[in-house]
Amino acid sequence: MTVTLKDGFEVDIDERHLNDWNLLKKLRGIDRGETSLVVDVAEILLGGEEKLDVLAKHLEVDGVTSIDSMVEALREIMESTTELKNS
Repeated sequence: MTVTLKDGFEVDIDERHLNDWNLLKKLRGIDRGETSLVVDVAEILLGGEEKLDVLAKHLEVDGVTSIDSMVEALREIMESTTELKNS
């Protein structure tokens, strides 16, 4: 499944990752306040650290990828995958 972010950047998501038990457990941890799990969720969702690094590089401004921009991109991806799965 391909998700297009608002800025036009395309991210390929393997749908199997959306049904990953470990993803659900990590999302539950985030809901419980374990914000450090966001990186783990991103790696599972995107299919590995290398793909996460590509997204981080795309979001980089003046040598820095802000937490806010990464969280926003991940939010867009999660919302888009939900919409695509429901359509």
